[in-house]
Amino acid sequence: YEHDRSASKGLMSVREVFVFKHVGTDDGNADQRKQQAKLGCAPAHRLFDLVKVTKKPGVEAPRKYEDYEVRFDKTGVPKGVEVTFLVAGEKGYPAPGA
Repeated sequence: YEHDRSASKGLMSVREVFVFKHVGTDDGNADQRKQQAKLGCAPAHRLFDLVKVTKKPGVEAPRKYEDYEVRFDKTGVPKGVEVTFLVAGEKGYPAPGA
C-alpha cells in the first residue's frame, strides 16, 4: 500500500500482520510431521481467537486505528504451530526474524 496509492484505496496502511504456520507435532518422524503440517495442527478459529481487538476505554466512537487495542495471546499458540509477526506493533510484538 505504501508505494501504490490511489483514490480508490484512500489512506490504507498495513498494521500488525500475524502469520500462522503449521509445522507438525511429531518430533521423531519428519514425514509424519510434514503430513500433519499439510492437514493443519489447529483449526483456523482457534488461531484467530488468539488475536483480540477491543475499543480503548474512554473512546465513544472509534474513528481511527489508534482508538483500538490489539492484543495477541502468545501463551495460547497450539503445539505444531509457529507464529511470525511481519509488522511489529507498538506493543512490542517480536520483529521479523526475532
